[in-house]
Amino acid sequence: MKIVELNTGLFPDGPRVDAAIATLNSAHEVEQIDARQLDKNDEPAWEAIASAVLGADLIVTL
Repeated sequence: MKIVELNTGLFPDGPRVDAAIATLNSAHEVEQIDARQLDKNDEPAWEAIASAVLGADLIVTL
């Protein structure tokens, strides 16, 4: 299963969710994306995020 972890910094329990996903990393393919400092005009980065999200089986937002 392909899991995309999108770190937005919006949720206070993000570190706990991040730790839970780390336990899944050995059994599943996990891609971690940090969007906290991403510039809204950085089109290549946003396109990469969109591509990762569209190709994922599960999306987790932190």
